[in-house]
Amino acid sequence: MTANVKYAGYDDRMTTGATGIDAHHYLAKDLDRARAFYRDLIGLRASPDATWEHGTEFELGDGSIFGIFKMPDDSWYPCGGVIFAVTDIDAAAQRLRDAGVHFFTNGILETPVCRIAWCQDPEGNNFAIHQKK
Repeated sequence: MTANVKYAGYDDRMTTGATGIDAHHYLAKDLDRARAFYRDLIGLRASPDATWEHGTEFELGDGSIFGIFKMPDDSWYPCGGVIFAVTDIDAAAQRLRDAGVHFFTNGILETPVCRIAWCQDPEGNNFAIHQKK
């Protein structure tokens, strides 16, 4: 958990866009089962360029994304979290590190469609910073 987060006032914002939220994601224990559930029961359509070995993203009618993913090391924990859009993920990650924020997987993950870093807020909630490619 993020115990000693140092807060500072910033003139710039870390999020971009009208809403500032790119997606919501969950981890899957069984990725094939999760894909089938959201596709066949919920009726979501996977984006053809956003399905790969460790995950799938579904584009919703308003343009936002819902994704399911399996950790490369098969770890799982109940989660789900907001994914904030950033214009410079390296700078945003450094700002969070400087403030003492805990990162999962020790850094920025590369996917075919984005760069993303999962973090934990001081309350123990998961969130991510995200830069589309």
